[in-house]
Amino acid sequence: MDNLADDLKELDVFIGKRLREKRHKLGFTLAQVGENLGISHQQIQKYEQAQSRVSAGVLYQLGQFYGTSPHYFYQGFTSLHQRSEKKKGNAVFHNPAKALNILLVEDDPADELLMRRALDASNHKINVFCVHDGAQTIDFLRYKQDLDVDFPRPDLILLNLNIPKRDGFNVLKEIKRDRLLQGIPVIILTNGISIEEMVNVYQNYASGYVCKTFDRALFQANIVTLVNYWSSVVVLPGMAQDQDEMIEEEEEEDFLLETEDSSQDIFFPSLPSFQRASQR
Repeated sequence: MDNLADDLKELDVFIGKRLREKRHKLGFTLAQVGENLGISHQQIQKYEQAQSRVSAGVLYQLGQFYGTSPHYFYQGFTSLHQRSEKKKGNAVFHNPAKALNILLVEDDPADELLMRRALDASNHKINVFCVHDGAQTIDFLRYKQDLDVDFPRPDLILLNLNIPKRDGFNVLKEIKRDRLLQGIPVIILTNGISIEEMVNVYQNYASGYVCKTFDRALFQANIVTLVNYWSSVVVLPGMAQDQDEMIEEEEEEDFLLETEDSSQDIFFPSLPSFQRASQR
């Protein structure tokens, strides 16, 4: 029964993601979809966030509205049990060469600059994208906002509590309620340590609580330590690699090296006119 429950949860998340991607591709808003189906836009959002299971009838209606078959929303789904069977006996390795993708939530330009400099001090490869308020954070994570940037799903979120529109507590709770986002570690950034605040964020599943000390050298050292921990000590899903993937990458690298070597051997002999011209 546990396997079935896990598979159903995975399926809800998968269908929700397909629904959201299809809606975005066609350019519909939640309100437009809800109005057409006679359902509230909040309910459509719950379907997309896998907070509510989509019935077969509603999925058929959504397929009709989007001009596709209901089977479209199931295509490509592999259950947790099937994946575990496929990977059984195949170890997963940490690949420290992969970049750590960080979403920074900071409204103060000066603090953003200090944080970027602290992150740059780390030896690990890092990609950073910054948003400046709570509403923008949720929009970015759920791909609602049309941002002109190609940034992958974050491996880690650095979240300042004191941000406008939706405060950090609200954003943290929203992330941890969303089954598509709740697996992303969230580190809270604060200007001062408060016992009540600290207990509150940990009770809402924050993965860390960091004080933005006025000592810049100490702050930078703390951020470097934090990055090293999340990039080198723990294994995050975005930085994990199974044995088959590692073998494929190694074979591809070997092939490219062999191609370079062979091209150096045959390039000039096969094009004598170019060889003579280059020797003038």
